Amino acid sequence: MRYGPDTDRLAVWTYVEAGEEIPCGDPSVTDAERAAAGRQTLAQRFQDLLEPNRRRAAEQYAAAGLPDGEDVARVWCPRDPAVLRARLGNKPLTAWAEGDILHVLWQGHADEVQLVAGVQPRLWPVDGTDGLWEVSLRIRHLGEAIITIAALPSPADRTRTAWTPDTLVWRGPQAPADPPCADPLRGVLEEHTLESAALRADRGVTVYRPPGAEGTLPGCVLADGASVPGFAKVLEPAMLAGTVPPVVLVGVHNAVDPARPWPDRRAQEYLPGHNRRRFDGHLRFVTGEVIPWAASRFGVTEGPWAAAGFSNGGAWAIAAAQRRPDLFTAVAALSVGMVPRQLTRQARTTPVRHYLAAGTLETGFRTATRQWAERLQRTGLPCRYQEWVGGHDPCWWQQQLPSALAWLLAPP
Repeated sequence: MRYGPDTDRLAVWTYVEAGEEIPCGDPSVTDAERAAAGRQTLAQRFQDLLEPNRRRAAEQYAAAGLPDGEDVARVWCPRDPAVLRARLGNKPLTAWAEGDILHVLWQGHADEVQLVAGVQPRLWPVDGTDGLWEVSLRIRHLGEAIITIAALPSPADRTRTAWTPDTLVWRGPQAPADPPCADPLRGVLEEHTLESAALRADRGVTVYRPPGAEGTLPGCVLADGASVPGFAKVLEPAMLAGTVPPVVLVGVHNAVDPARPWPDRRAQEYLPGHNRRRFDGHLRFVTGEVIPWAASRFGVTEGPWAAAGFSNGGAWAIAAAQRRPDLFTAVAALSVGMVPRQLTRQARTTPVRHYLAAGTLETGFRTATRQWAERLQRTGLPCRYQEWVGGHDPCWWQQQLPSALAWLLAPP
């Protein structure tokens, strides 16, 4: 959804996902502003939809299966609050499975509660309680799933202090094991700040160079560069084991400003079409400033490079290679929500390798990522597409990046 001067900023509308009708609106507008203008608020629409949503979820629970072509559906049945409190114990957050249904329970006082990681439904209040919130999801192949569950209360008044999400990782009995993790790292991890002419501002860059590597190495630019330490912990054992070629990770930090969440500067820099000036400036910064700097300082080859990222960062990796296939000849894009409508003329004639992956529980991201893979494959460009039983989840992104770089950097 685009927000701008030609749209009704106060409007509230709905969409359907996993069988639930979900209210949404311009995120830069508060419910207090809507109420002051005499307009329906998101909270009011949520309350209006709660009982119809419960009825549909109860019907889906009774159906004891998933609709054709769907991998996740919201289900519901009445619960005994005493049983739920016993299940929760003294923890704020818990999750458990019953057959193919994953139940999530959170306790706390809030105006609303949203899951914000591997699955992202809004929790419903438990009737007859003060502060119990729940969601139940029927999931195809639940036993193979890994799902990060993070419950984030969202205060109606945005001036209140934000909460840190309560978080856990739920793992099915047939889920893949965690990859080996290096803690502490043996390689070199450095934080830098570059003064950028293209951005007209300073920007953070995190660099990881693996241990024991001699001479120049291939480089990989990673969007959302503050995530480099987490990726390095799983990449290092794979490099030392020889399953991934040594590579230098150069993580360019995003433009998120917690004090000013809107407009979304990260999206403006990562997604072409949102703000052309910011997108172009960020790309010039990476290609004209970061890469030459890394090549001279860290012994990284001047080219070609890999571009990598997740979510909007994955969209940036694809877009960067579309515009500079002379520089980016490999792309690792995970959980991509927005992809180009067509390949650029340059990209059609340049064999850029793409490793694309998405989760079965992140419907829109999965669809977009798979469609881009199919488009590349129809064009005859080298592309590998993978799926996992999970959602929009850092656990899976960390599992996938070693596989991506192993395939992308392998000799043709």
